[in-house]
Amino acid sequence: MKNKMILRAIVIFTVALFVSCNEEGELSIFSEQNTIVGIQPFGEIAQSEVDSVKAAVQEYYDFEVVVYDHIPLPENAYTEIRYPRYRADTLVEWLSQRVPDTVDMLLGLTNKDISITKYEDAARTDVKDPEWQYEDFGIFGLGRVGGNACVVSSNRLHKNVGNEIFLKRLTRISCHEVGHVLGLSHCPEPNCLMNDANEKISTIDNSTGELCASCWDEIH
Repeated sequence: MKNKMILRAIVIFTVALFVSCNEEGELSIFSEQNTIVGIQPFGEIAQSEVDSVKAAVQEYYDFEVVVYDHIPLPENAYTEIRYPRYRADTLVEWLSQRVPDTVDMLLGLTNKDISITKYEDAARTDVKDPEWQYEDFGIFGLGRVGGNACVVSSNRLHKNVGNEIFLKRLTRISCHEVGHVLGLSHCPEPNCLMNDANEKISTIDNSTGELCASCWDEIH
């Protein structure tokens, strides 16, 4: 009987190490070890950008990263509501349905502009005011909290800055979106990597580029 109780305790402890819940109560099976991230480059995004993101995710999270061949952006994500763009939520959904069995998540990379609809509240019934601006609002990246996919666009990151700052922005946003997939929501700590950009690139530039202690504890 004693041996059975010890064995049961070991099993429960092992499961607890590998299973955590995000704020929505969904299970996430990512651990700090043995997690593999797949990068899916879309279109003509530069290989140097892809390589920089791969190196950043590997170094920061200590994850294995594999890069797939470039493929065209899915046609169903294209929109011209305001400008020629691709819907980020559609891209994340497209990626989430195509995660290979050999990886835990997919990170899509594109140099095309991406957008979402921003709502007044979580009920997603009323578009944020002014509606003309937020019905199709351009963003840097999007990740599903506790999901298995995210997408990042380099389109808005290189204007009026040199290559060093551009790549810093790209890698920070990519690690931010990976953080969402790992189960992290936006963090109120101003200097945390998971702080909400609040529609300003300066938030990313002024960040330390590091997760705060609370966020590290949550994903570990």
